[in-house]
Amino acid sequence: MKNLIIPPLRLLSLSIVFLLSQPVAHANVYSYMGADGSRLLTDKRMTGKNYKLIKVYKVKKLKKTVAKKSKNRHFKNNFRKASLKRRARGNGIVHGCNDKQHLSSKARAYARTIQVYSKIYGVEAELIHAIVKQESCFNEKAHSRAGAIGLMQLMPDTADMMKISDPWNPEQNIQAGVKYIGQMLSQFKGKKRFAVAAYNAGPGKVEKYRGIPPYRETKNYVKKVMAEYYRLKKQGIPSSRFALASLR
Repeated sequence: MKNLIIPPLRLLSLSIVFLLSQPVAHANVYSYMGADGSRLLTDKRMTGKNYKLIKVYKVKKLKKTVAKKSKNRHFKNNFRKASLKRRARGNGIVHGCNDKQHLSSKARAYARTIQVYSKIYGVEAELIHAIVKQESCFNEKAHSRAGAIGLMQLMPDTADMMKISDPWNPEQNIQAGVKYIGQMLSQFKGKKRFAVAAYNAGPGKVEKYRGIPPYRETKNYVKKVMAEYYRLKKQGIPSSRFALASLR
């Protein structure tokens, strides 16, 4: 990652852009203030009197995982307990995305997080927006009768495999979901439809049928996600309250 000098007037519009030019970046990013008032963003520690350290941005690193069924019963028990607690508080199953204004507002609220982790794991942000819309309508409290929870409707096995400590946390939920989609894209050689089908039905089913499984639910799921993906590619994803830009 190259050092970036940011003039003072651009500072507010670049609050978290330090990650957006890197497909994989887990190191901390440091923000320094120069003697002339300029801002420097870099992934390296700097010494000297010319720059003053202002802030350290930390990127959480998920542990390396293996694609096998987890045996961590303790995690799964905690996961299920958390689900029961959420249900007790009245968090219901996801309803439709009929309120477009509310949906757009929710999408903007998570646009920055999706953009950052999409860059980290090499996935198109439009695809993640489309999946989140289909899975939860951007409802971070969503859960299904099958036990899937959060924005990306993580199942216990998937959340466990991605080493998420709090799957109800929206940022961790998105991080795990984006990383998993990235793995599916890699496994199916970049074929988005296959990766989306694997997210719904599991990669084993996609391999078994050498393509999208012949299930009505999965076929409709892929159709809707891809339609939203192409719509967003054409019209653009919702902008977050923070301006986003790419480092060069």
